[in-house]
Amino acid sequence: MKSTNDCIYCYLKQAINCMDNAKVKQEKQTSVLYELMDLIKTFDVNQSPSYNSTISILKTYELINSSDPFIEEKINSNIEAKKYLPIIHDALLNSKDKLRTALHASSAGNMIDMGIFKNYDIKKILIDTLESDFSVDHYSFFNKKLEKTKKILILGDNCGEIIFDEPITNILNQMNKQVYYAVKSGPILNDALYSDALVANIDKSATIIETGSNDLGVNFKNASNKFKKIFKESDLIISKGQANFESLDEYEAGFEKIFFLLKVKCEKVADVIPNSSLGDAVFFTRMREN
Repeated sequence: MKSTNDCIYCYLKQAINCMDNAKVKQEKQTSVLYELMDLIKTFDVNQSPSYNSTISILKTYELINSSDPFIEEKINSNIEAKKYLPIIHDALLNSKDKLRTALHASSAGNMIDMGIFKNYDIKKILIDTLESDFSVDHYSFFNKKLEKTKKILILGDNCGEIIFDEPITNILNQMNKQVYYAVKSGPILNDALYSDALVANIDKSATIIETGSNDLGVNFKNASNKFKKIFKESDLIISKGQANFESLDEYEAGFEKIFFLLKVKCEKVADVIPNSSLGDAVFFTRMREN
């Protein structure tokens, strides 16, 4: 997915959220924003929004001298998300298709995005999502592919959200699939790290790997050889969240195996995903069914 002029607003909004969390004074925030505006002028619109956002966010971190302004919020979001696991477990007990239910729960967690939202009612979002259908739904195709799949890679997204991903890794593990779960190698916004995956107990049912960088989405230029190897060798990939979608939407080498799971949080993303609207939960692939 390529960037648009609308992305400029999000670059600056993310920077403001970073500075608010770091308790940066207004005068300093203003000077940082002016400097970012000069930087944003140089951005390549042919790059994905996640690629350009990474540059803007890391520059903000440098200017405010903070390596992880969301550290406390990330810890708290994991703790808060665990409170709602009983809702997911009850839904799974009553489900005729536990994997599908787990995917729905996971998509609800995708709304825990501190780079975009400051306030959200995760309990309401979770219940509503569990009671709704994906607006773009390729689950039946995914299930067909899954039957012949041995190795699955899940591209994780945010803290808090990662708590809701564990039922997926657990169910796939029980199906005798080899599951890998990828997290960032360094802090950016509230993206999940290795330590967060341990808090979510992902290690009990999947092998946790790091991408090799702290880029939003997937940036193969900065990714580790290990991550690239597992990405290439995986039979199926579940790509969580909007940044991963933005970076992989036009990655043709992955069309045969990438399924995107996310809540649509941007009108421009909705424009790119056929039959989707702002706020929808979607689970789809770019590959063609034979």
